[in-house]
Amino acid sequence: MTREVVWDHGVSLPGHRLWLDPLVVRSFAFISHAHTDHARRHKEALLTPQTLALIPEARRPRGWRMLGYGEAMRRGPATVTLHSAGHMLGSAQLHFEHDGTSVLYTGDIKLRQPGGLPDTFVPKADTLVLESTYGRPHFRFGDPDSTIEAIARWCRLALDSRVTPVLLCHALGKTEEVMLALEQYGFSFALEKRCAPCARDYAAAGRPLPEWVELNGEPVSGRVVIAPPVGKDEVRRLGRYRTALISGWAKDAEFARLFGADATFDLSDHCDFDELMEVVELSGADQVYTVHGYTEDFARSLRKRGIRAWALEANEQLALAL
Repeated sequence: MTREVVWDHGVSLPGHRLWLDPLVVRSFAFISHAHTDHARRHKEALLTPQTLALIPEARRPRGWRMLGYGEAMRRGPATVTLHSAGHMLGSAQLHFEHDGTSVLYTGDIKLRQPGGLPDTFVPKADTLVLESTYGRPHFRFGDPDSTIEAIARWCRLALDSRVTPVLLCHALGKTEEVMLALEQYGFSFALEKRCAPCARDYAAAGRPLPEWVELNGEPVSGRVVIAPPVGKDEVRRLGRYRTALISGWAKDAEFARLFGADATFDLSDHCDFDELMEVVELSGADQVYTVHGYTEDFARSLRKRGIRAWALEANEQLALAL
């Protein structure tokens, strides 16, 4: 039996009326994680309990079905199972099985985890739909634990020099995971106002955070400040400070310059190029469709290695037989 994967403002399995992270509101959709570019106010959504907790009330789907990691759900004659994607709290891969064929949709995924945690589990599948945010070969990141240690040294040097270290991180997910990674070094934190609600939600969703205060316009001493990369009005009031961009985009010199950071560290919550290749290998898929980021580039790299691969987003309404 032939089944389809379709791109139409999002990935769809049309034969099963299931949308995967669609960009527009749909009747039933899987939300892989709580970042705004993936979470829409769908009529009904499938998501993890942690993802639901991190979506603000105004943006929550009108109805939802929560599913924990490793739990199976029937969707008509098919079976759907969610697995951690290692991207942020609640992030999930969706494994879809029907009539002897399986599809894995990764959403945003991170394979290597810091702090001695095991790598993210990648289920076996016949077809893989893979995000390719960093799908070019120059995106090769350092060991995450070594990078965290380097960030800690940079922060300590600034504090010892009576300079406020400011880490530029996305408010939801990256801010909190960086705080948790640096906790072992004994830092306390001050969060810019856009990060503060996200930190409260993270803790409420089941991941307690190290001690922090919210920036209130007054200088802070002895604390590591975390702020979003864009909009630094509050940061400029700190007096003597230095900034560091914490992102996989640190590997792209032009992108890093846009934020005017004094330092860059390539700590990412996405796979780098080699990890993406490893996800493909671990899945065992003989067909790969790339979405988000450098889709054409990564699909081309896979084809050079003998893997059937296409950029799913390259053409609206592109239907591909599984």
